Amino acid sequence: MGDNRFSVFTKPWKTQSLDALGELVRDMGFDAVEYPFRDGYQVPPSEGRKGIVNLAKGLEKHGVKVTSLASGIDVRFSGGKGEMAGVTEEVFQGCGEAGIPVIRVCQGYNRELGFHENMDDLRRRYDVVLPFCQKYGVTLGVQMHYGQAELACSWDSYILLKDYDPKYIGAVWDAGHSGLAGEGPRYALDCLWNNLCMVNFKAAYWKRENPAALADEARWGASWVTGRHGMGSWKAAVDYLKERGYKGTVCLPAEYSDEPNVEKYTREDVKYIKELFGGKA
Repeated sequence: MGDNRFSVFTKPWKTQSLDALGELVRDMGFDAVEYPFRDGYQVPPSEGRKGIVNLAKGLEKHGVKVTSLASGIDVRFSGGKGEMAGVTEEVFQGCGEAGIPVIRVCQGYNRELGFHENMDDLRRRYDVVLPFCQKYGVTLGVQMHYGQAELACSWDSYILLKDYDPKYIGAVWDAGHSGLAGEGPRYALDCLWNNLCMVNFKAAYWKRENPAALADEARWGASWVTGRHGMGSWKAAVDYLKERGYKGTVCLPAEYSDEPNVEKYTREDVKYIKELFGGKA
């Protein structure tokens, strides 16, 4: 377990000061964070490179490393030339300077395009981002996400990312979304192993949202739960990662449908995941 960092996505904790956030993260049992680089949080995108560097320094005082930023990318084409919007070169520069190895994104599809057209379109966009990954030594981590217009499973991720060096553009496997897709953790992780840059441990199951007697067609929604109770086995995933000698970040996204108990469940889950990796909680 000593080779792995245990990170928590700090999205639920937006009102604390940076110092209070660092203290909370350490007290819960983490040594790293994934930070939501979005408006409304401790360090907003408007602070740019300087804000990213100050974020990393502020949390390092509490023994907490920023191992990933959660953000989004948009590439717009004009005259055949693509330019990044949203996440700009300054964000990559800030991450490189601060030693933040991953910018994580979830990837949606263009509903007007078919599967293969989407794959081609996304690769074209990633090819615009790739030089900034190489220049600043930062990985674009592409995470699966359930939904009918999303990169929803490991197989999609593999097809999209297989020709990229995961040092620069890699896959983020997510136990929760992979489970919702009906994937076996071992087979899914084996599919993505050569492209893997980070793993998320979240848990969910499908729950019917409308009673059968009141609807002609079922409507299903994801219920986000603690690690022992989702559709994707955390134990099976960790067993595989240990067999392969995974030494990267293990991130807990701290997402639960029972939002008032997020901190309680996060504490339970970090203890559980550390037990699975064979270390002290």
